Amino acid sequence: MALINPCSIETTPSNTGSECSDALKAAAMLIMVPKAATWTDTDLLDFTAFLETKIHAAAASRFFPIFGNSAPIRSIKDSPEADVLETMEDGSVQFIRYGMFNRTFMTTEGGLCLARALMAMRNNYAFIEVDITGQVAMMKNADGTYSGFPVNLAYAPVPELANLKTSYKNQFMLSFSPNNYIKKGVVFAGDTTEDILSLRGLYDTAVTAAATTQTTTNIFVNVATICGNTDLIELYAGTLAVPANFIITKVSDGTTQVASAATIVAGEMRLTGTYVSAASYYVALAAPSVLKAAGIEGYEGTVKATVVIP
Repeated sequence: MALINPCSIETTPSNTGSECSDALKAAAMLIMVPKAATWTDTDLLDFTAFLETKIHAAAASRFFPIFGNSAPIRSIKDSPEADVLETMEDGSVQFIRYGMFNRTFMTTEGGLCLARALMAMRNNYAFIEVDITGQVAMMKNADGTYSGFPVNLAYAPVPELANLKTSYKNQFMLSFSPNNYIKKGVVFAGDTTEDILSLRGLYDTAVTAAATTQTTTNIFVNVATICGNTDLIELYAGTLAVPANFIITKVSDGTTQVASAATIVAGEMRLTGTYVSAASYYVALAAPSVLKAAGIEGYEGTVKATVVIP
């Protein structure tokens, strides 16, 4: 890296020969990534697996896929800013800068749950783009690593509400610079082992106190997704019934304990341990990465139960 005479840049043309039309087709998925996130050529060897790990990472370093097979993009609206040119008094024109790309993506899927999630996604993220054929575009950095394209604005316009002639639509808008997207963008085509478009974001999940009477030896809870109310105890059965999948914390002093056993009884999760009478306990799911390692992929326990021991 060096500073050079700007006159050299102006007088050095780029060759115009082209033997590869590696442009993306229509976008099918956006993957929002922290602006500081980078990855290497090694991560590209199984990029689907790399993304799955990042989707289940801690919130500060998590990747968030939007759209894809679970919520297909039905429409893309382009509203590019015009390139900024200055017309001089003698009629000559000076180039000032390229206009920003402004793109709004629309899906008929996801309802209000997706709308709320998209409205929380703001400008501290960059993006990876995946097209309808599974090609992936990202930014290549000077040090050889890769990252997402930085955005000037990322936000969710209000959904288009249904009426008697049109359906409900969720929207997400990106505004970004062509300088990074064109000059630093690289496109990769996935082989038959990659399945990026099938990835999805985590489902918010709640642990709730069960109706069964709590005791000093057994805590009973239910586990279900918040939007779809999918019963994870029924869906994952014995896979979920592992003490390490649950975090039990005493409310009064914050001490944690691991249940000695986790058993499904009449559709409820029974967490066996030693609990104090008249005390309250929080029961939460373990981190998404822990659940993924146990074979329970795609969930985060965002709501914890408060269990009161009689």
